[in-house]
Amino acid sequence: MDQHTTQPMAPEHRRRVGMRIIKTVVAVFLCGLLAFLRDKSALYSMFAALFCVQKSAGKTIESSINRVLGTLVGGVVGVPTVYAMDTLGILHIDLLRYLLLSLLLIPVIELCLVMKKPDIAGMACMVVMCLVVDPGDKPAVYSIERLFETSVGVLLACGIDVLLPHQPLPQDTPDKGEDKA
Repeated sequence: MDQHTTQPMAPEHRRRVGMRIIKTVVAVFLCGLLAFLRDKSALYSMFAALFCVQKSAGKTIESSINRVLGTLVGGVVGVPTVYAMDTLGILHIDLLRYLLLSLLLIPVIELCLVMKKPDIAGMACMVVMCLVVDPGDKPAVYSIERLFETSVGVLLACGIDVLLPHQPLPQDTPDKGEDKA
């Protein structure tokens, strides 16, 4: 018969909720609270807060700027693309629209590289895809709302990251005379 003993986990193997997690949770909640008060959807501001909080305030600010720039580039490319596809009568020919959208990602990524901002390419492509795949009735309004909601999320993420401390929470250390049984 196999006999298993349970050993307490060494302190270095215990997981603690760190400040980055706490900051992320607070920023996401505040996005939700603000959206609730405005009677709007919190989804995009929550996404922005979730992805922007980083391990340092400097990295959070850099990530936030990239997120807003990527959203802006995606909107600037995506909105005219939707209107052009609609004018050409191909907006609702799904397979052709998906092919053109896929090809459009090449110049979007190249534009980000020319801007010397490769980190915004993913966000820019995502916004273009959102606009082209599901254009809705008013893609320009959607794009502006998306930029606003993203800005709300990044501002809250930056604010929380700067206001809350960066040092990790103190670790619990067991007393040396403590019985482990």
